[in-house]
Amino acid sequence: MEFGWQIVLGSFIGFCGAAFGSVGGVGGGGIFVPMLSLIIGFDPKSSTAISKCMIMGAALSTVYYNLRLRHPTLDMPIIDYDLALLIQPMLMLGISIGVVFNVVFPDWLVTILLIVLFLGTSTKAFFKGLETWNKETIMKKEAARRQESNGSGEYKALPTGPNVAIEKENKVSIIENVYWKEFGLLAFVWISFLALQIAKQNYTTTCSAAYWILNLLQIPIAVGVTAYEQLHCSQGEE
Repeated sequence: MEFGWQIVLGSFIGFCGAAFGSVGGVGGGGIFVPMLSLIIGFDPKSSTAISKCMIMGAALSTVYYNLRLRHPTLDMPIIDYDLALLIQPMLMLGISIGVVFNVVFPDWLVTILLIVLFLGTSTKAFFKGLETWNKETIMKKEAARRQESNGSGEYKALPTGPNVAIEKENKVSIIENVYWKEFGLLAFVWISFLALQIAKQNYTTTCSAAYWILNLLQIPIAVGVTAYEQLHCSQGEE
């Protein structure tokens, strides 16, 4: 690939996508994949793989920053470790299945699936933004009305999640803020899936018995951790 206007434009779009994606918490994958496919010229499968590498750096830095933050309205970390532990194992299992499908499916089918996915997520995000804008508009008008009537009332943005501005005093040390038991289980899932993927790629042949055994071993890990956390939450344990 030669250096040209496509690389320059793609780099600019990638910069904007990373910046706005990190602010909105979407990672920028919905911008990177179309940019890599339509502007730089990669095929859909290569664009998906490269996009994951591009997102990884921003994801790591954002997670590290959020590890120190407290929730804006609740006495807990801004990261809900119980929810992450419920979702992450099955999410990684789905990713593993998706990687297999990415290899098996033809490019045209991957492209159609990407279009459907991006249309769905973009539409949902658009209506969610309208809903939040309408709520904040009502709150702003109510605060202005109160201020006119009795001289008090101040508009504050809705505390809808980790993108709300948080004061510096809400930051604490990572050691105090992290739920280490839940974080350890998450790390166990990550390392287990990584080890299985490395073993599958380096020590087996495609579609061999060992290949499918290593693939299937991901199921009990994901289901087991999710079931444990579900039981943990249903019992109301902290």
